[in-house]
Amino acid sequence: MVFLTFANMARKVVRLDKFWRKEMYKRMSWHFYGRKRNCFSIAVRYVRRALRYSTQSRELKKKSLTELRLQRIEAACQEHGMSARTLQNGLVQSNVALNKKILADLAIYEPRTFSSLVDFVHKRNSALGLSPEGYPRPSGYLNREMR
Repeated sequence: MVFLTFANMARKVVRLDKFWRKEMYKRMSWHFYGRKRNCFSIAVRYVRRALRYSTQSRELKKKSLTELRLQRIEAACQEHGMSARTLQNGLVQSNVALNKKILADLAIYEPRTFSSLVDFVHKRNSALGLSPEGYPRPSGYLNREMR
């Protein structure tokens, strides 16, 4: 067996692997309370559970953020009388490279910019002779563009 560092050779010769494994679990359980932090046999179970949940949560976070962005884009498009699919298709066909994250941020923090994008797509669709899809523009209530 070839050891590239002296530390690895010392670990195998002195048999400190057990110590380092326990130290690894102790480092990962430092933020737990009580025996989950101090007792190795209990800490191992809780650390493994925490690692499993963190893996699952990363995937769920991505899915929930995607759904949230789609809802925000759809709500902003409904305010302007257009469907989100029509907006995204119009932007793609006119080579405007904005992804869903940027569109959702524009819908929240830059409503005038978002309304100009909607107007651009609406004018483009009317110039091409496409039928206006989406929702009819509601009247009788205040929205962000009327401020």
